[in-house]
Amino acid sequence: YAVWSKDSNIRYNSTSGGAFSEFAKEILAEGGVVVGAKYNDQNLVEHTIADSCSGIEELRQSKYMSSSMGDVYKKVKGELIKGNLVAFCGSPCQVAGLYSFLGKEYDNLFTMDFICRGMNSPKAFKAWLSEIEKQEGSKVKKVWFKYKDGGWKTSPRRTRLDFEDGSFKVFEGEDNLYMNGYLTSNLYIRPCCGDCQFKGVPRKSDVTFADFWGIEKELDDDKGTSMLLINSEKGRYYFKKVKDNLIVHEKDFETIFSGNPMFSTSAVVPERGHDFLVVLDNMSFSEVIKKYTPQTPMWKQVARKMKRLIKKELRRP
Repeated sequence: YAVWSKDSNIRYNSTSGGAFSEFAKEILAEGGVVVGAKYNDQNLVEHTIADSCSGIEELRQSKYMSSSMGDVYKKVKGELIKGNLVAFCGSPCQVAGLYSFLGKEYDNLFTMDFICRGMNSPKAFKAWLSEIEKQEGSKVKKVWFKYKDGGWKTSPRRTRLDFEDGSFKVFEGEDNLYMNGYLTSNLYIRPCCGDCQFKGVPRKSDVTFADFWGIEKELDDDKGTSMLLINSEKGRYYFKKVKDNLIVHEKDFETIFSGNPMFSTSAVVPERGHDFLVVLDNMSFSEVIKKYTPQTPMWKQVARKMKRLIKKELRRP
């Protein structure tokens, strides 16, 4: 399905259409808890348990680095044994890891995964943030990947950073060095992601989410659309419960592949990725990224920036 939340606030503050939030709200309404990835005080990512709507807000949005699982599997098992409803959201391998840890099926467990390109090294992310913090003279307090101001279709290369001094800065296009290195070269993806064992079908999870890339040719309001794949009867059960909160368009299964090739294919992880992380010990992120990624000619960079500025001006009321 192509779906998005009827709640415009949820949709805007989500990476794609807000489908995850609608499922999470339903779990909370039934007295359950939701497990997902959030930023910690160091702007690194870790899995945690949320039992409130404010907690769900921290779990929204894509976070382009590996998340620390800590002891969350153990906590999930404890909740399940007590009979509590638990919804777990993670990468396909994290969902598979949870099932392996539990060792048995639980009727009160609902799992959600997403189409995953690959997990990035936190070392690369922190190096990028640290360089920016030095330049701006303030610590980053919030990271917002795929920032939608400027449109959802161009959001993968747009990241907003909010600083402790109250300012914020948006990095996009060629200036968004971290996302460029990820999307053009897969430079800091874990080597094992180059041979992922959890692609395609059948899925381990009850539902799968993704950006529904390509759907904008049919449903073009540029605010974000979720791809939703129902993988089990449990997934279908909860989809029926949340359906009234979503705009829903049923699609053919084949429509997944044109915009989301990573559904069934592993990313190509370059060998120079290891060298990138080693060199990062002695050079700034911007220096290393220029060393290891192909550079766009200056005239193309200027042309792209001019195009973005014109679009922004056209959107002004």
